[in-house]
Amino acid sequence: MGAPPPSLSALLGALQELTALPWHEGVHALTVAQTQGLSAKKTHELERVLALLAQRTRSIHQAIDIGGGMGHLARLCARTFGWTFHSIDRDAGLQDKGRRWLTKTRPLGDDTLHFIQASVEDGLQPQLDPLFSGRDRASIGLHTCGPLALTQILKSQGAGFVLNVGCCYDKLEAPRDYPVSRFGGAHPLPFTPHALALTTRGRHHKTEVEFARMKQVYAWRFAFDLLSRRRFPERGFVRAGDAPRTLYDGPFALYARDRLERLGLEPGMTDAELNAFEVSVRAETRDLMLCHLLRDRFARALEVVLLLDRALLLEELGFQVEPLQLFDPRLSPRNLALIASRSA
Repeated sequence: MGAPPPSLSALLGALQELTALPWHEGVHALTVAQTQGLSAKKTHELERVLALLAQRTRSIHQAIDIGGGMGHLARLCARTFGWTFHSIDRDAGLQDKGRRWLTKTRPLGDDTLHFIQASVEDGLQPQLDPLFSGRDRASIGLHTCGPLALTQILKSQGAGFVLNVGCCYDKLEAPRDYPVSRFGGAHPLPFTPHALALTTRGRHHKTEVEFARMKQVYAWRFAFDLLSRRRFPERGFVRAGDAPRTLYDGPFALYARDRLERLGLEPGMTDAELNAFEVSVRAETRDLMLCHLLRDRFARALEVVLLLDRALLLEELGFQVEPLQLFDPRLSPRNLALIASRSA
């Protein structure tokens, strides 16, 4: 294909430079007993969050975790730092599992770790709001979904320390959820639902094998999209959904038939006709792939715009703010964290 044009190379270089946020350094190694039953992703996240908290929370004595689930972070923080910790989640079943976990792993006193079944919501919540306020309190939200990140930030205005990792940006609504800072309001970008969906992409550096796999997956998905648009134009965009990996290794007809049956659609085509259709649209799917790869380069930049808007809001609220890359994107693609603390 040859070298890209200079203008494209300059654009890609600028995007890389603008999104090259610093990394958090340090890992708090957990024992086998502490990580029993945890996934590699969860263990990775906890080890880095604990290391970050150890470096930045010397004046903190109490903490609150939004969406704390089984309370793994709460349990480890309470035992590592001696904090009084409130773990909030709306799933009572997860919290019951967390309590049983504590019983098996040397129970703490009731005055150290508390599970609260509730949803953190906008507006006044008299039972929850005081837990966010106090210079000796940390407010933690790991992968707060959609607008929940903003809810955490606004409720934490009186806290001494805030850690937030956002996710599910496609659930945001502009202009309700962006821009939120005064600076962002004066310099807004026209975020659309498509742009917000793009921000959720996780793209790490791929090996040749991984890139080839990605091309195969998109070849089948794009061909299926063209098929559905031509055979079922009244349906508009049809979500094919994630298919089993084995379907991408076989002929297109096998993949298409599985997706069509899942959607309750009958194209009136034989397997041979489905395979022939895929061959006939390969030039189109290749063009779609190239456009997709170029469009994808803007995903991280748009995510950083949302993050910096929230960072500016925290600064306007009186915090010192540091945006960092916290997790390995291969394990945890939403790896951008906002760390905010009150100045002395």
